[in-house]
Amino acid sequence: MTLEPAVRAHLDAMAESSLAPADMVAFRVFLTAEIDRMFEKFGEPGPPVADVRDHRVPVSGGAEIVVRTYHPDPAAVLPAHVVLHGGGWTTGSIDELVADGSARHRAVRANCVVVLVEYRLAPEHRFPIPVHDVVAAVRWLTENAVALGVDPATVTLGGSSAGANLAAAAVVAEPALGIAALLLEVPALDLTLGTATATCADLVVQHGPDSEIGDLLSRTLALLDRARRDYLGHLELAELSTASPLLVPDLTRFPPTYIQTAQWDPLRTDGSAFVQRLRDAGVRASVTCYPGALHGSPILTATWPTARRWQDDLIARLVDVHGRA
Repeated sequence: MTLEPAVRAHLDAMAESSLAPADMVAFRVFLTAEIDRMFEKFGEPGPPVADVRDHRVPVSGGAEIVVRTYHPDPAAVLPAHVVLHGGGWTTGSIDELVADGSARHRAVRANCVVVLVEYRLAPEHRFPIPVHDVVAAVRWLTENAVALGVDPATVTLGGSSAGANLAAAAVVAEPALGIAALLLEVPALDLTLGTATATCADLVVQHGPDSEIGDLLSRTLALLDRARRDYLGHLELAELSTASPLLVPDLTRFPPTYIQTAQWDPLRTDGSAFVQRLRDAGVRASVTCYPGALHGSPILTATWPTARRWQDDLIARLVDVHGRA
């Protein structure tokens, strides 16, 4: 099996991991610069948005976080779409170019207010603090809907990877948030890693441990294991449903949920298993697995048609959810 040329070009352009500094603060700076470099090379910047502004939102412990809104038409009251960045709970930021680009595309093309949340990061702020930050941000949004030009009855919540985990976990922690739909990309939903480990093992057996796919899968799983340890602190917490939404006993109160996964990602079964459980609970849910994609392939919107379709599909889903609402 050979990788798609655009996916191969992305891998070849990435910096060697040995160049990354060991200090967490320095590592975050390094990684943000690297992701920005990848987006400038392979991503499609977003269109102009009429109003982009930052807000300071109070959270637990007397702290504040930044929430950034993208409003395409400040004279109108529009649905809101809250987005949580990825980064393994320890890195990532709303200041990354990929976060800004996707926010602009969604705001303009889905005609909604996009809301980025700068939730606090581990290991300084471990589970469940980031979950509480997301709940606080959504509550702030609905409580200030009139001033923000937002329809509080139509708020969707989404995220990628760790951000998708936090989006689902926020609904577990506070079912009364009133989320109209969840849109989850490459979600990490079982932090025991039971599901991801089994998926990785199956795919490695199919392609061979010494194959490029086998190596990529194993490295992705190892990075996920390190990230969840930094996030949780104590691995027994992975059994809690606010850490691992796939383990929630009762999913009947979940909103409609739409998941996008990558073919060559240990997390792909987290998404499909969660959708099956939601459907069994009578909740509207769907999953789309994109062929040839790795965990980070959605960034390739300027160079890979599959990544553009991924973006287009998510925006179409937003439009559909807003229409239903």
